Amino acid sequence: MKKVLMSVCATLLCLAAMAKNMEKNMVNVKDFGAIGDGLFLDTRYIQNAVDTGKVVYFPAGVYRTGTIFLKSGGGLHLSPNAVIIGSKYPEDYNKDDFDPRNPVPSGEFASGAHLIIAKDCTDITISGSGTISGNRNGIFGTDIVHTPNSSRPRYVLPRWRPGAMLYFIGCKNIKLDGIRLNDPTYWTAFFHDCENLTIDSIMVTADRFTNNSDGLDIDCCRNVKVTNCTIFSGDDAIAIRGANKRLKKDVECDNVVVDNCILSSAACAVRIGVGSGFIRNCKLTNLRIVNSNMGIGICPSYREGNCTGIDNVTFENISINAVQALRMVPTWGRDINDPAIKKVSNITFRNIDAVSSQASLIVFPFKKGMFENISIQNSNFTLLANGTAPMTKHWTSPEYGIINVLGTGENILTNCKGYSPDNKQLIIYKNR
Repeated sequence: MKKVLMSVCATLLCLAAMAKNMEKNMVNVKDFGAIGDGLFLDTRYIQNAVDTGKVVYFPAGVYRTGTIFLKSGGGLHLSPNAVIIGSKYPEDYNKDDFDPRNPVPSGEFASGAHLIIAKDCTDITISGSGTISGNRNGIFGTDIVHTPNSSRPRYVLPRWRPGAMLYFIGCKNIKLDGIRLNDPTYWTAFFHDCENLTIDSIMVTADRFTNNSDGLDIDCCRNVKVTNCTIFSGDDAIAIRGANKRLKKDVECDNVVVDNCILSSAACAVRIGVGSGFIRNCKLTNLRIVNSNMGIGICPSYREGNCTGIDNVTFENISINAVQALRMVPTWGRDINDPAIKKVSNITFRNIDAVSSQASLIVFPFKKGMFENISIQNSNFTLLANGTAPMTKHWTSPEYGIINVLGTGENILTNCKGYSPDNKQLIIYKNR
């Protein structure tokens, strides 16, 4: 009994010491004048707290703000009933040209404004169980438009909207832990050229009717670990990218781990591609993909002449419930011979359990040898009753199976099973 009491006392002393140390490294945003009533613009007071270089604590309240620039060694900690919500006015945000690396996605009718920015910072944490909101409800209206030839209704775009809600550029040692990210007006969180990124137990909730409302965009980053997250998005839930053009340097997306997450997307739950760089050494395991338009989408060329090389990517222990379980194509939405195509190699799908209403599709490029060592192992694919052929310009044949492969006859399946009520073949190969 004495030993137990001594152990308990030691633990309590340790916790007390940790709490005291945390207090030393933390400041209360209200001590700097923040009101937190949801009406007053708290930007100046939040920024003053952030500028101390310490972690800023947000007690319960609604803190309306424009752009916050994080500092190295600091961060944000939100209590359970604390909400940071974006202003609806453009003048409260950063200028589009604040950094030459900052993307301004005008083609998607978004600006280069962000709610939270970390630029060339190290050792930043955003934690707690509170919420960061992009205030889509305040910036968008509620009118919905149905785009021709699309099953995805969307909100009518406003005259102005911010870009990515969280924007980390050129940062190292970044941690997001436990936080809720809600209602982005565009991408939720964009990490570009970052290193040592840990994202654990966060929840992302984006309205499915919001255009381009990705969950996590991981671009040209190294040593990334995403675990225990739940992401509901109106566009790609997790996008792994190699877009290094704006960085003005050759940097790759390398060593990305995604494990034990629940993903739901009106587009791709997981999308790999985009850019003209390289994506290497990614492992995505123990995922549950639900209510998605597409489970996994892999494409090196989204725009002709702008292609990403992809190597050594593993998907393992994944359940998929989506309109289409898998699409792996050299060019998105088109079937063209892009001379800039880069090699996609060593892609493994293992222990996949997929249910879909549209057949899956794998298309090999016109240029031989550019898709290499593609393997699906120990997996089950179910095409539901009244299932359809792949809805894409790549596949025009009326004949189709549960999985359809265009451009090669090589065997890519090992110990796989397929089921459909009308007894479709598990796989059909067709030459061009």
